[in-house]
Amino acid sequence: MDDRKPHCKGVQLAATTVALKVGAGTADADPQSCTYDLVKGYDGYTAESEGAGCNVTYLRASGNGTYPFKASITRKVTWTDSADSADPDSPPREPGLADGLPTFEQDVTVKEAQAVNRSTGTGHL
Repeated sequence: MDDRKPHCKGVQLAATTVALKVGAGTADADPQSCTYDLVKGYDGYTAESEGAGCNVTYLRASGNGTYPFKASITRKVTWTDSADSADPDSPPREPGLADGLPTFEQDVTVKEAQAVNRSTGTGHL
């Protein structure tokens, strides 16, 4: 008879949200995609796009259709073999796991904006 007790190992996973990538869903945008670093705040994560070096601008209205706008969150995933470590905060083990990349897609309607430019002077341009 075998008196050995089964040894169960556990694994602790940790996922940290690190980036937001947005895609315009059309070649009629400049640029067609942007990636923003995310910062953890009190109520969740924020991406500061104002003043960023990358912001999507649509160059053409979507007409009677829509553009498939995509937003993807990148999560850095690490693991620790909790059975081999008494410290749950021990450093992550190698090999690392592939980053998580959940994606949300939303059809967006882009309308055309027009402006009238009237000269108040008497000269011609």
